[in-house]
Amino acid sequence: MLKVIEEEKTASLLDRMDDAGCVFNFVVLSPDEGVKVDEAIHRHALVGLHEKLMKEAWDWHNDLIKNPEYISSGGPAISWELDKAVATVLNQEEIHNLILTDDYVRGRLALYAHFREPPYGTEFKGGELEAQELFHEWRQTLGLEEHDGVVVINWVKGFKLEWLDNEDAIPGRESWSDYFDAGLEWWGVWCLTIWNPKRQTLSALIASTTD
Repeated sequence: MLKVIEEEKTASLLDRMDDAGCVFNFVVLSPDEGVKVDEAIHRHALVGLHEKLMKEAWDWHNDLIKNPEYISSGGPAISWELDKAVATVLNQEEIHNLILTDDYVRGRLALYAHFREPPYGTEFKGGELEAQELFHEWRQTLGLEEHDGVVVINWVKGFKLEWLDNEDAIPGRESWSDYFDAGLEWWGVWCLTIWNPKRQTLSALIASTTD
């Protein structure tokens, strides 16, 4: 139904993001020919994202237990209760806000500000120019464009931050993964799926961290 694509490109891009201190993870997929990309397929993209997160967690764990001191460490687990996840389709203004980089646009759905400023900051050797170039490369890889009939779904709208008052919190809206626990302390959380019909790509991004 969905297959992972552009693995080498995304791995290289993610390495450069990690080196700079960015905290986002992502996967790029493509639906089989003839598959109608609806909310259910967007949810399948989140399954693919979870599989990627778990593979990386197990790779890290298996490296860790090569040291006899950690041989008894339990295996990793990331809860993923998609039946609790509520889909919120973004409008064109919200999609536009996602791609802005001018003056570190902040507030709701300020993707670049969170790309640029996780709790421990980022460090780009080429300064702001390099940061924006990497962000634009990432955005294009995700298929996050304004004019391609792109559909973007937010899967974490309304989550309540623990230490801050956030006016966007929706009473009763539950976190559906313990992956988000760290970010819900104060920095925030991200989880979007992005369908680009022109490119036939369905991407998923995620972020959650604290200091």
